[in-house]
Amino acid sequence: MLAISHALVAMTLLGPLLFSTVLHAGDPLTLEVFTTAEFPVSGQDDRQLQGATVTVYAVDGLDQFESALSHNLPAVADAAKAEALRRIGELSDARMTSAKDAAIGLAKIAQYGVDRYPAVVVNGTAVVYGVTNLVDAAALYEAWQMDQSR
Repeated sequence: MLAISHALVAMTLLGPLLFSTVLHAGDPLTLEVFTTAEFPVSGQDDRQLQGATVTVYAVDGLDQFESALSHNLPAVADAAKAEALRRIGELSDARMTSAKDAAIGLAKIAQYGVDRYPAVVVNGTAVVYGVTNLVDAAALYEAWQMDQSR
């Protein structure tokens, strides 16, 4: 999937959530970030986001998981199967958690109708494409929200 430049940042409302209630100042902010290792997230610890709930989904996590499991497997099928099973048996909880998080992220992409990344879903109602700085994404959402209230 292609990422777009900041100059072409598109804010798109999600179809069924188009007429969701507008947040009022002071309401908690929820940011769900869908990205890959290629597009690192920034701004998570910015004080402007204090009180916000931020969840980052590395949507390429399953590919990375699979690549790690299959790296340098023997060419003989039975030996490769045995080695793969050994590797699976030795997986750490952290490694399994990252794979599960990636799977959850992919499911949420389908749920929200997100069609490219990086993308930030704000309060489950709008998506900002092409931005990985969370302060910027929140500012774009806020500007859109102000425009909608006019």
